[in-house]
Amino acid sequence: MDPRVQFRHLRTFVEVARHRSFTRAAEALNTVQPAVSRTVAHLEQIIGKPLFERRAKGLTPTSAGETLMLFAEPGLTQIAEGIQQAAGRGDTQTMSLGVLPNVTREVMPAAVLRFKRAHPNVTVRIVTGSAAELLRLLHGGEVDMLVGRLLQPELVKGLSFDHRYDEPLVFAAWAGHPLARRRRVTPEDVERFGIVLPSTGSIIRDEVNRFAMAQGRPAFSNVLETTSFEFARPYIAGSDAVIVFPQGTMRAELRKGSWCACHLAMTVSVGRSASPIFRADP
Repeated sequence: MDPRVQFRHLRTFVEVARHRSFTRAAEALNTVQPAVSRTVAHLEQIIGKPLFERRAKGLTPTSAGETLMLFAEPGLTQIAEGIQQAAGRGDTQTMSLGVLPNVTREVMPAAVLRFKRAHPNVTVRIVTGSAAELLRLLHGGEVDMLVGRLLQPELVKGLSFDHRYDEPLVFAAWAGHPLARRRRVTPEDVERFGIVLPSTGSIIRDEVNRFAMAQGRPAFSNVLETTSFEFARPYIAGSDAVIVFPQGTMRAELRKGSWCACHLAMTVSVGRSASPIFRADP
């Protein structure tokens, strides 16, 4: 390696690439922004190419920067792990997460990825299941925390929780659905085609029932109950049923245009699926 390249060059570069900002990288490194800028400039001088370019959303790695990041980030991680192992502090720890279906696709992959980058020696174990199953595991100490939508108050006694995000519930169907062309869809329209909902007693089911009552009608009766999106996705593709799930669960299908949101009157009043992280109190 070029003897002019020092550990501080690579560490500073990686933090800037991660944060896309000299200022935030300086905070992560417990230093000041000018020092970070000078270190990156020196590294660019050694390499002979710019590593970042300024854009409206912040710094973006150039092709040279992306190449260096591809090798530098895992390299620094390996060095840190080697130091831990050499010092006898390399024992692997395990963190078990109970994850409800509504956060398995949108929230948890990115969150776990960030965690693993910061803590590569910690083994993350993902456990999925129903709220009742995961609460039993949480109370029994078999999982360390539970991530999912807000549960009924009687189910969370003895637990503390942090509210991390909100997401709307969405009525959706396949893109060629007869209701997709309508500007205004009524609950009666949905009832005619059938609706896919989470099981009775869930927060989402209760929200949808309240929505129906706000329209002056009884709860939906032409219902298929499931908490499995892996089942619901091909079912919706092969039928004219409408599904009501958290937006994040269906974001990929909505973004690609294979599914579309149905424009129900008062759709906003369906509510939001609050998704805190539950954990057992010590």
